[in-house]
Amino acid sequence: MADEREALLREVEAEHRRAPAEGLALLQAVAERSGLNLTDLQCLTILAATGPLTAGRLAELMGITTGAVTGVVNRIERAGYVRREKDPDDGRRVVVSPIPEELARARAGLFDPRERGLGALLAAYDDRDLAVALDVLRKSNALTREETARIRAASEGGEGGEFSASLGAAEQGRLVFANGAYRLALRAASGMDDLYRARFGGPAPKVEVAGGTVTFRFPRRLGGLLDRRGQPGEVTLNAAVPWAIEVRGGAYRVEANLGGLTLTSLVLTRGVSDVALALPEPSGAVPVVLAGSANKVGIRRPAGVRARLSVRGTVSKLTFDEQSFDVMGGQVRLQSPGYETAADRYEIEITGSANDITIR
Repeated sequence: MADEREALLREVEAEHRRAPAEGLALLQAVAERSGLNLTDLQCLTILAATGPLTAGRLAELMGITTGAVTGVVNRIERAGYVRREKDPDDGRRVVVSPIPEELARARAGLFDPRERGLGALLAAYDDRDLAVALDVLRKSNALTREETARIRAASEGGEGGEFSASLGAAEQGRLVFANGAYRLALRAASGMDDLYRARFGGPAPKVEVAGGTVTFRFPRRLGGLLDRRGQPGEVTLNAAVPWAIEVRGGAYRVEANLGGLTLTSLVLTRGVSDVALALPEPSGAVPVVLAGSANKVGIRRPAGVRARLSVRGTVSKLTFDEQSFDVMGGQVRLQSPGYETAADRYEIEITGSANDITIR
């Protein structure tokens, strides 16, 4: 039985290695038929999946320079598949927008025969077989993304990179920044196959994933200071599982928009500055802790959600819902009406000195 399994595994691995080459050959044939090239098709595939993107973001996702992506966009725009438009959120920027009807027409002519054949092939399998196949494909794609990020980071001297890990059997997540977070955007998304996805434009962090715990550790410069070069980082968490979030070693210019997430706790230690937190609907009593002084912090919770604020130290320029205070010292405790009887609520705690705190 062991020999049969080994032989079967070898055949699976061989087919898995063969699949990219077969797919590449198909794409090459499609590119030649459509008058484009493989890079153009990669760009169209990304835009079809994401919708409008800036040229810079396209270049990042494709792993090419912004100069190279300009040539790609020029070709696919001339072919009638995309158009350049003003960014609705920032009129100074231009986004590349796919033209859905043109993409659908091209796809129908070039890919429909294969998709009909694939549909007939899959019809021969029952639901259990399809679920297993889907699980393997999702996890395989996640492994491919991880390896792509690792190779790119290594080839670029450790600069930047994209990271992810398969959701697998994880029933809960824990996000840890072991030595601080600088210029970071945190988001939550549903419908993801991955436990998390991350992108960093500066020095690439070391990433460890154990069970549902994801730990980021950034390189430090001479003297132990966190290296703050590069563009902001983005981390997206899978909203299908509850998350505990912890930032050790300080948080600076962190924006967290956690709507849709089940948050079990949020802890930021060693000082907090220029932080904006948009909290989700709570489930139970959820602690939010800012330890080691806080400056310019905004915390927004959904309408109707009760909260209590506890401050140990001195706080100046504090706004809690409709109340505003210039200076308060000692132990300060404020709470919204109905807090004591609310089952789902936030317990916010700030230790050390605090300045310019807004909680609404």
